[in-house]
Amino acid sequence: MLQRLSLLALLLWTLPLPAQNRELLGEYKIGIVGRDQDNAIYQAAHAGAQAATLELSEKYSIDIELVVFTPNKSQGANQVTALAELFIEDADGLIISPENTDSVRASLEFAIQQGQEVVYFESQLPDIPALASILADEAEAGRMVGRTILKKLPTKARVAILTSTDPSPELKQRMQGLSEVLGYRRIETTVGCEPNYQSAITAIINAEKNDRNDLIKGWVFLEDWPLLGMPALPWAPKELPTVAIQSSPSAFMYVDQGYLDALVVHPYYEWGYRSVEAMVEKLHKQQPPEEKILRTLPRVVDRHNAEDYRESWKQWLK
Repeated sequence: MLQRLSLLALLLWTLPLPAQNRELLGEYKIGIVGRDQDNAIYQAAHAGAQAATLELSEKYSIDIELVVFTPNKSQGANQVTALAELFIEDADGLIISPENTDSVRASLEFAIQQGQEVVYFESQLPDIPALASILADEAEAGRMVGRTILKKLPTKARVAILTSTDPSPELKQRMQGLSEVLGYRRIETTVGCEPNYQSAITAIINAEKNDRNDLIKGWVFLEDWPLLGMPALPWAPKELPTVAIQSSPSAFMYVDQGYLDALVVHPYYEWGYRSVEAMVEKLHKQQPPEEKILRTLPRVVDRHNAEDYRESWKQWLK
């Protein structure tokens, strides 16, 4: 009988502990779900989350496991399957840049009903409550782009703005901030495209052809789709002032070759770090964040500080 009891105790000890009991041992499992493994933004966010995991594990003498479940879209994976796998993994918390689809919404609602803590980063689903949202200040990014391009333009010169034919809420916020700074008198035209490299290049070329009176004296890209391939812009380096909001490190080539005067960049690494920080404070110390929404500030990268920022990307993408 004693042997049987000892064996039973050993088996119970080796079984996975329920999430609600792991906190007694200072053990936590946190999942992070971006939108696509191939997107460098989420690789940078993963790096920030991993750094926070290591630092907070040491700070509180606890065991935190970070599980990356960002889907590989090139192989047909998606956020719904990632969320299902995280539920099977019995994670204590979930960090996600959520896609606004019915299936993702249903999966998140189910996870919350089962007691998982959720932290949003990059964007949020306002009607599905979360512990915290680490969001980009997109309106400020737009204002920053406007202030930067104005420094490069002749007096009263006008610009063209590239955006999506179906702008997301984030792109609309960028446009709002940009318009606040430029005013309608400094905007010559707004050009829409599909969110990809080829569509963006085609839209820019057509806009330049239609500008028969040469009124476009500069360009603002609200997303860096035209910079995701080899240079194909219809002007020579340093010919037209151009500023873009970055989503990929490939834009550095355009800075190096003189096609791009500046980038406005979000702190992608910080999104991951802050998200894990908020999650651990809640899971381990039962301290929810003082503010439900934290807006991270963008910054300008140009030829003066591009090399330092390039080194940051090298570290994040190791």
